Amino acid sequence: MSTPEQRSAAARLAVNVSWAYTPDRRERTQPATNASPVSLEYWENRLRQEGRVREEDIPAAAVNARRAEMQRRARKSAAVRRARKAERQQRARQPYRPAQQ
Repeated sequence: MSTPEQRSAAARLAVNVSWAYTPDRRERTQPATNASPVSLEYWENRLRQEGRVREEDIPAAAVNARRAEMQRRARKSAAVRRARKAERQQRARQPYRPAQQ
């Protein structure tokens, strides 16, 4: 029986061999790309499923839906960065106390 470390090493080797023999990386990753919120196809499919937008308006609506998602992500990221900065500043204001032995 192999250890978790041996299985992990074997899996890493298999991944590298697999990618080494992949002739078209873009083609191999295209299904995952299309299924992610980065893709307009993702938003078009989502809008079609919701059924609230007319078919002829879906391409333009997909662009707006993707932009809105990216803006939401940017706002959330900025809020996290602000919170981390405030935490760092708060820690910097605290006096240094050596560890008790």
